[in-house]
Amino acid sequence: MMRRLLMVLMGGLGWLNALACSCVDGGAFLTIAEQNAWKPGSLIVRAEVKDHEAHGIDVKILEVLNGSEEKSVIRVWGDPGFMCRLYTHGFKTGEKLVLILSRIDNAYYQDERNGDYALGVCGSYVVREGKSITGRISGSDTEMARNKFYNELEAIFNKYRPDLARIYPNPVVDQLLTVSVPELRQPTISARILNGSGQVLQTRQLEVGKQHDLEVSTLASGIYIILFQTEHQYYTRRFVKQ
Repeated sequence: MMRRLLMVLMGGLGWLNALACSCVDGGAFLTIAEQNAWKPGSLIVRAEVKDHEAHGIDVKILEVLNGSEEKSVIRVWGDPGFMCRLYTHGFKTGEKLVLILSRIDNAYYQDERNGDYALGVCGSYVVREGKSITGRISGSDTEMARNKFYNELEAIFNKYRPDLARIYPNPVVDQLLTVSVPELRQPTISARILNGSGQVLQTRQLEVGKQHDLEVSTLASGIYIILFQTEHQYYTRRFVKQ
């Protein structure tokens, strides 16, 4: 009986080891912020911890730094023990944080729901905001003046922005819509023209740092959307065809 119980316990420990987290470190906060800036589903916010829930926290958004979210309070899930996320139980109610989050679209674990957010895996996705910013900020900084930190973040968000792409003339009367593409990290950017129903009418790969003419003579009069998209970044512009 004792031997059988020992075997069961050992089997249980093996199951826990199978669930153990193992991954490659993604880097410090500013490195991860640059990787996630303009990434669909990514949200970077200043927030205040309001409450704890299982392996997560509810936070009040103080400021959206990058991304989009209409809710004032969101749920952020950390690690339940095997996901390689940061544990959230160490954050105190009322504490102010800067968070890099990913929107959950395919929830599968316990109380996690679509539309909630999760801390990323293997890396520094959170820093604390007090009189200064503290945490694993960069490869060499664990504390930084608030002004300097937010200036660093703003500089990151302003790099390689797909929203710097310009279209003209608008409204377009002739056959051609001109697109001016900024310098980006990759050689090309995808441009898709969509109608009001979201149907893709035209797709082009545009070389960065150049101007391109898109043929729009076959489009009926109306309002259209042009979607610029890179591997992780996207931005939309509206134009009118007369």
